[in-house]
Amino acid sequence: MFCLKCGETIPDESVTCPKCGELIKKEFDSSNNGQTVVYASQNIENAEEITQEPFYKKLPKQVYIMGAVVVCIVIIFLGVNAANRANLEKALVKEWYDMDGSIIKVLDIGDDKIEYRLETGYSWIDTSLGTYDWKPSGKNKIKIKRFKDKYETFTIEFNDDKTSFKISPAISSEDDSEHWYHID
Repeated sequence: MFCLKCGETIPDESVTCPKCGELIKKEFDSSNNGQTVVYASQNIENAEEITQEPFYKKLPKQVYIMGAVVVCIVIIFLGVNAANRANLEKALVKEWYDMDGSIIKVLDIGDDKIEYRLETGYSWIDTSLGTYDWKPSGKNKIKIKRFKDKYETFTIEFNDDKTSFKISPAISSEDDSEHWYHID
């Protein structure tokens, strides 16, 4: 189509003339076999509203495909991460033991609490040293809230049959790591 003011060739999707800036007015003419008639208007206030295709209809298909791939990857990542956390929680929720001479250290892991206690064989001497909130945070990581409202991250390494694990750093001491054992 051509601008009626300056005669410049105008691309079909244009709203204004690229040369003179004149507003393009399009009307549907039913008397002219359904063809669109194009007018150049000098007065923007008198021009009818011009409809254009939304920007998303002009995007290449690759953009939509790329967006769908990103969404799928995020969904898969979240699903795998949730499954890893659930598996770690399932493996940990039970009582774990360690011996320190005649004192048995117990790490009683429940769904959302960990109790650390000492047992001697005499119930009146047995002592709970602390109960902490905990949550799995990855395939082999947990977070424990031991001090104030701050969670600390710990790494869990199970043996092959998941009857013992090494935790780093240690929960019951200042050591770099410690081992806990489960007895059925």
